[in-house]
Amino acid sequence: MIDAVRYLVDNGIKWRAMPADFPPWPRVYAFFARWRDTGLVTELHDRLREAVRAGEGRSAEPSAGSWTRSR
Repeated sequence: MIDAVRYLVDNGIKWRAMPADFPPWPRVYAFFARWRDTGLVTELHDRLREAVRAGEGRSAEPSAGSWTRSR
């Protein structure tokens, strides 16, 4: 499911244009919607950002810039 969502985002396609290699789009969307509604998408994003910054030897949280979180 994660690969299907990543494919959608990376290629900028519509849900209904999901290739046949992935599960049916309504099923993929249902998983994505559940992850979004429970905050898992935001948590995964934050953890990835922190890991990338730590790998670069930087603070886990940005200290400046226009980074904002909308909730």
